[in-house]
Amino acid sequence: MTERDERPHDDPDTETPASSGRRRLRRVTKPARRTAKAIGGLVTTATDPIVGRIGAAIDGVERTMSERPGARVRRIRRMGATPLLNLNEEHPDVRRARPVQVGLRTIPVDEIAGTAIGGGDQRGGDFLPLKPFRGRNWEGRWRRLQQSQKDLAILPPIDVVKYADRYWVADGHNRVGLALYNGQPEIDATIVEMVPPGGHRTEPIIDLGPTMGGSRALRTAASGHRPSDDLSHEDRIASEPGPDEP
Repeated sequence: MTERDERPHDDPDTETPASSGRRRLRRVTKPARRTAKAIGGLVTTATDPIVGRIGAAIDGVERTMSERPGARVRRIRRMGATPLLNLNEEHPDVRRARPVQVGLRTIPVDEIAGTAIGGGDQRGGDFLPLKPFRGRNWEGRWRRLQQSQKDLAILPPIDVVKYADRYWVADGHNRVGLALYNGQPEIDATIVEMVPPGGHRTEPIIDLGPTMGGSRALRTAASGHRPSDDLSHEDRIASEPGPDEP
């Protein structure tokens, strides 16, 4: 018997559920990858970041579809044990950058690195408050967010600052946490990109008037200053009245 003959064959009768699932998943995403590759061969360098985001989105869908819910929850909970990164602490030079209003679009959840506002040390890497900081007000908002998603309600977009090729949340930490725990690959976001001196923006400008104002937290973060917690109307559901909440 040759070495080739000794290799195991793909016998459908002995195929495991996991390998079968991976094969089906590859069949689903293969056409999308082929399309992204074709686009990459036609577009110019200026649109390369868009092609890259298409590939990243496909990767996120594959990971989300292949990961069991229980394993995902355990992974995100482990992330919650690590303090959430803060933009100003990770990149102090962001204060020298100029803000460019981008507008509203959908971004990959995996590219959201941390927070752009104060209080990051009170949140874990799952973007939710650490247990000592989960008061009754937060628990009520969290339950409403979960129920809204179950009801297929449209949640308001989060506010993010983009810097160093990643996104940093100015408002919407709980919505990001909800997306992580539910395996949601993308989320709607209003974006301000911080462009360093001598640099160029990487985001295409979207001409959407209603998104240009942004929240107070987003405008303050985009000005290069570190906003305080009371600027964030953190995760208020669109139909929920009331003043800005910390």
